[in-house]
Amino acid sequence: MTLFVALVGVGTFVYFAHQYLVTESRLPELLERYRPLGSVTEESLTRYDAERGHRDLNAARSHREASALHTRTT
Repeated sequence: MTLFVALVGVGTFVYFAHQYLVTESRLPELLERYRPLGSVTEESLTRYDAERGHRDLNAARSHREASALHTRTT
């Protein structure tokens, strides 16, 4: 009997919670209001590509300078 009362209590709570979320919840409105504009990954890919380009340019410059120093000393 105790199990039946507990199940009825849980069922009643779930029913009222579901009714509240479906009819009176502002959750869909808030999700739409605070949704990020554009793709979340667009900015990170662009920033990563820019940083990688700078690292590649610095590496090429360092390699060129090292080659120039090597040829002067020999």
